Amino acid sequence: MNEPKKHLSWLGSATSLLAVVTCYGTLAAVTLLSLVGVSVDIDEATLVKLITGLLVLALLGMVYSWHLHHHLGPLLLSLGAATLLLWVFYGSYSKPLELTGFALLVVASVWDFRAKKRACTDSCHAEAS
Repeated sequence: MNEPKKHLSWLGSATSLLAVVTCYGTLAAVTLLSLVGVSVDIDEATLVKLITGLLVLALLGMVYSWHLHHHLGPLLLSLGAATLLLWVFYGSYSKPLELTGFALLVVASVWDFRAKKRACTDSCHAEAS
């Protein structure tokens, strides 16, 4: 993988994981603060919009990664996860579906990272031969 292509190759995986951390990290922080007596009011609509933006950015990053490693699986899985999460956010809310969507997003990120690593290893071995 040459340097210009490698520069943004982390975008899809990182923003996918950032979407998960934004959702559950915020909930964890609010829970911890309430345990010590600090009341925090979170605007759920704003949080959903932020996570939606991160999902869009993650999908764009996954498309970019797909162009680098040509493995369609992580892109399709992240697209399915994002679709599921958008349905949960804007359609019919379901906690199990939300957890499933975020879990699939994490799996897609790990899969994408491994596919990029394999692509770099394969191309590096091909260039050395």
